[in-house]
Formats: sequence, C-alpha cells, structure tokens
Amino acid sequence: MIELFARPPAAARLRLAGEPVLESWNAAGHPDQLRLRTYVDTVAEQVRVNDWPPQGQYSVELVVGLADPVPLHHGGRDLDNYLYPLARRLGPHRIAAAFGRKVRQAGSTIAVGTALPAGEPGTPQLLVRTSVSSASSAWKRAIHDGCLAAAARPLPPGPVALRIHFSVSRLRNWSALWKPAIDALGPMLGIPDPARPFRPDDDRIVDLELHRLIDDGLGHDVVIRAWWHSAADQPA
Repeated sequence: MIELFARPPAAARLRLAGEPVLESWNAAGHPDQLRLRTYVDTVAEQVRVNDWPPQGQYSVELVVGLADPVPLHHGGRDLDNYLYPLARRLGPHRIAAAFGRKVRQAGSTIAVGTALPAGEPGTPQLLVRTSVSSASSAWKRAIHDGCLAAAARPLPPGPVALRIHFSVSRLRNWSALWKPAIDALGPMLGIPDPARPFRPDDDRIVDLELHRLIDDGLGHDVVIRAWWHSAADQPA
C-alpha cells in the first residue's frame, strides 16, 4: 500500500491507436458513448488489465499529444475528463495514482506500472477535510473556500501544474472525486463567469497528478491536499 505519493509508472509508454477520448455525459446509446466505450476497451486490452493481480496497486500515466494549432491550455480537453473514463474501466480501486499531461507531440501514449512510493512535495497550499456528500454544492464550497484562503487571486494566464492528494476510506470511489474537487479550485484557476463559481478555467491544467491514500478511519469524510504552480516554464 502506498502511504502517501506514488511515482509515475516506470513501464514503457504504449502508443495509443488513435486520439484519447474525453468523458461523455450523453445517453448510453449516443455515438459519443459508443466511441468512448470502444476506446477504453481498446486501452484496457492494450495494458492487459485482465492479467492484473486482483490486489495489485498501479500508477497510470496518460500523455495527450496535441499538434499545432490545437491549444494546450484552453479550448476544453480537461485532463481529468481524459483520466476518469480510463480509471472507471481499469478499476479505480486498483489505481493508487493517475498522471496526465498535455504536450506537443505526434500521438498519445499510456503507461501502467506497479505503484511505487515517491517523496513528499512539502507543505500543501490547500488542506481541507470534508464531511458532506461530494455530490452536494456544500462539498465543493468547502474546497472553494479553502482555495480562496490560499489563493487571493488566480495564477497568471497560461498553463498550470496541479497535484491533488485524496485521503479516503475504502467506502469511497476516489476517482469520482476528481472532477468536483478540480471544479472547486476556481480561485486559483480563474472563473470566467462569477455566477458559475464551479466552472473554472480547468483546461489550463497541462500537468495533473492525482494520488490516493486509504484511511478507513475517515468513514465518508475526505481529506484533500493540493499543490499548484504555473507551468509556463516546464518542458514539454
């Protein structure tokens, strides 16, 4: 069991046959859903998920290759919306950490390896414990208010690197927390429409790390730690 943070997988990167597919909220029979299902099934076969030991813990890294003139840090293509359907198909209980990056390169890749411990990154900018349902606006509000206390103003325009650590019990599907947690980070990411505080500029995130710690003493509570910085000076 990884106590805090996991490294990116050391395994070889496998080139995806096509472009990664974003999460879809359309009806089950919609063409977008059928395309997504085909995509995640293909990736699952590529990483041989059926051969994974039942109790194995893994780290997953998806590198989304984008060519000019497709923008890296606006225009949609949220990294959590790429990672979430993969986690759902591979089994979120078997994923200790998920990494996503958007870079300038031809084609996209995925790597999966046994989760190995990594060093801690220091004091988080955000530390929040929530005790209400993650489906409620109060859950997002608690994270939003904590982020506002940590970030009086958004990061300068441009790409962002974000690391989030979730402490959860086995009662929780931790991958279902990714999107609502990121949606609550508007004070740091920027909020285009103040009337919609939970729709931030999250497509700015070009480097995303999501880590999990199992703590059954939390019950349904969730402890969230987050670190962020501008990624304009990061190599592609």
